[in-house]
Amino acid sequence: MKKIIMLWSSLVATICLIVGCSNSKDIQDFNIEEIALNEAKKITSEQGYTLKSETLTDIMIGDSEVFKLIKDASIEGGYSKDAFDSMTEDRKIVGYELVEKSKEEKMITLCMIIDKGKVIGAYLEYTGYMPGIAPINFKDDFK
Repeated sequence: MKKIIMLWSSLVATICLIVGCSNSKDIQDFNIEEIALNEAKKITSEQGYTLKSETLTDIMIGDSEVFKLIKDASIEGGYSKDAFDSMTEDRKIVGYELVEKSKEEKMITLCMIIDKGKVIGAYLEYTGYMPGIAPINFKDDFK
């Protein structure tokens, strides 16, 4: 009888663990989108931009030249260098297309970097420009 109770308890504990882990992933993904949208709304109200639509969700790679540009633009926009230095592998970029366009009528995307459940950086991405990454307060090329 003890063996049956032990086996049953182990089975129930395993099922609870599996269900708990799978649900936390769904909640985490939802929260990332919500966190990004809240930050995007804050930035747009401060900078005078208008969100058009969500355009991308991607994983950020921390070992490239583009990463350095993103990090520098985020720091110039008021985000902490320390947050980038302690960034984990669980990071994402969520971007929103802005209504505003560049002088050449190209799309501008407001991108947020999310890590450990918080926004650690943000930048503007100008389509068709090289490198096309600018701080959130950069408006020199707006139409």
